[in-house]
Amino acid sequence: MSALAELRQHRDVNSLRSALHELCGQFGRITRLDILTAMHEGTKQAICFMRMERPEQEQTLMKTLGVGRFGGEVVFVLDLNVPVTAEDDGPSSQWAESNFF
Repeated sequence: MSALAELRQHRDVNSLRSALHELCGQFGRITRLDILTAMHEGTKQAICFMRMERPEQEQTLMKTLGVGRFGGEVVFVLDLNVPVTAEDDGPSSQWAESNFF
């Protein structure tokens, strides 16, 4: 199973954040991680924005995961393994910021 596929198994932002720290920690220290959750076409998604300590670490991470950069940040979108309820119907989003170190 690919690293991104494993990340999709998480059902909430806290467990996803922990998994991202574990996975990305092998490339270096994460200096910023922001996760925006949103509903898109009936699927809950996590849009992850990340910065590593050094640009070389970000390059290695992007190459390994097959993800890109947007506005200077490493960014990728994950469809989360969450059943959609009637409450979730329609567009919505929520920031879950994580500043540390």
